[in-house]
Amino acid sequence: GMLDLTAVSFLPNLRSLDLSLNVIGFEGMEALAVSSFSLLSSLNLAHNRLGDSGVEVLARFPLFPSLTMLNLSDNGMSDAGIRALAASAIFPNLTSLDFFRNGVGDSGVAALAASPFFPKLVSLNIGLNQIGGTGMQALAASFHFPSLASLDASFNPLQDKGVKALAVSPFFSNLTSLNLCSTLIEDAGLQALAASSHFSNLRSLHLNDNEIGAFGMQALATSSYFSN
Repeated sequence: GMLDLTAVSFLPNLRSLDLSLNVIGFEGMEALAVSSFSLLSSLNLAHNRLGDSGVEVLARFPLFPSLTMLNLSDNGMSDAGIRALAASAIFPNLTSLDFFRNGVGDSGVAALAASPFFPKLVSLNIGLNQIGGTGMQALAASFHFPSLASLDASFNPLQDKGVKALAVSPFFSNLTSLNLCSTLIEDAGLQALAASSHFSNLRSLHLNDNEIGAFGMQALATSSYFSN
């Protein structure tokens, strides 16, 4: 089990650990938190029933200084879990953070947006949570992610309010990939996006399963900022 894996010392050079699709839970996280995998750069904990308590354990123990990739998708985490992570200064080298399919809402993503502890983040997946326009406004106003190149905010009720906030933000000009699938965007939201000069580096844009009509499509098709 998880306790056996972390008790051994024959993996001193372990760089990548995939524990997804298990039932580790809080007790397993306590065991992992006192492990000796100091060189670990990639940790996949997706689908493990960690809950907020498991994530809080992870955020407390500075045992993964080399970690660059952390996957916490589908773990029953709410705002409390992401707030604990956002308040933790133990992941200074993290470049990829994924908490797809949890229960994180506006206050949780606002805490992350206000955190100065993820300066190297390149990829952020916040899809399939409960983040609305207010949460996206907080994220869009954050200057703490200067290297962010990929943002997945799909399956969140952002609505036009959230997309408009992103469109006027000067802090996401390095984005090359943006996923806004199933975010309740209508024509006004896409018109704001199409009129923004901050997305000249964008190479991939997902807008499927929204409420976009002819006016939004016309704005995107005639935008001079998406012609590269």
